[in-house]
Amino acid sequence: MGVALYKPIKLLVLYLSGAAVGWLFLKIGMPLPFMIGPLIFAAFIYVTGLATTPVTAKTRPLGQMIIASTVGLAFTSDALDIVMDMAPIIVGLTLLTSINAVVVSMLLKRFSHLDYPTALLSTMPTSPVEAVVVAEKFGLNRGLVVLSQTIRIAIVVVLIPVAIYAADGWPGNSGRGPGAASSFDLGGVILLSISAVAGGLLFKAIRLPNPYFFGALFCTAVVSSCGLHVTPYPYVILAGAQVVLGSWLGSVFTKDLFFGGGKLTLALILSMLCFILFTSATAIAFAHLIGQPWETMVLSAAPGGVTEMALTAQFLGYDVAIITSFQIVRICILLPGIHWFIAAARRV
Repeated sequence: MGVALYKPIKLLVLYLSGAAVGWLFLKIGMPLPFMIGPLIFAAFIYVTGLATTPVTAKTRPLGQMIIASTVGLAFTSDALDIVMDMAPIIVGLTLLTSINAVVVSMLLKRFSHLDYPTALLSTMPTSPVEAVVVAEKFGLNRGLVVLSQTIRIAIVVVLIPVAIYAADGWPGNSGRGPGAASSFDLGGVILLSISAVAGGLLFKAIRLPNPYFFGALFCTAVVSSCGLHVTPYPYVILAGAQVVLGSWLGSVFTKDLFFGGGKLTLALILSMLCFILFTSATAIAFAHLIGQPWETMVLSAAPGGVTEMALTAQFLGYDVAIITSFQIVRICILLPGIHWFIAAARRV
């Protein structure tokens, strides 16, 4: 009995400790406190070797479905009309982000002496899981690819919200965060939960990528745009989902993986910083051309995970439907083409 409970107890301690750090970040007014706090805490204890037990990925789908269904509430019929009108802009910014990725991958190859397929796959904005699948198919270094992809997402999640806060004025104590004052409606929350689970299981059954996020998002967006009565979860549930995702993301930075690369790890960090800088500058210029708020375009182009960017957009109070649509379209364009990109890079 003790052996069976050992790992769950350690996992619970990690989540509670991460939540405590998140609460501290909330009190000092940090953006996205229950995501960034657990992420930084988990990364610290795993990089220093204080923790070594891998965080199970079985809790991640629950966090993804909660966040995805919350984001799906933003997809009203009016929001969908706006997104359709912006379709050419969404595709254009996606292509510009891809060009930035190619440029940075060439710089990474030059200064790290990696082979070009590995450098390109390490830079392309996709999920770490999908990147590992491609790396295995082409016989590339999986550890370096996972490290680079995770570094990129972690930097985006931490730096971009803080940078936007710094540019627009630090708000101080942010209270309990967005949605904290929403009245609780049991019927609306139950319908939201059912929609999320149904969508996740459906997309899982038909073997679509990232099913627990995209399935839950799709199903709840349909329910929301049809005008059915769905309401957000209590803030404590949304905060708990952030703790789960932040802890899992931070735990990827193991001591061996982070320090094993030596100078190569530093090259990966610098290249991801350059990628985010180039992409943000492109998004700001793009925003001035089309007359959109620069914050919205920066979050739309940010090469993070769609789950993390959707949550960031919601927390910072920007147009969730537009930003999530940008992120999803980029994934739909790039994900099927990554195999072709890497195959072409190998030929070159």
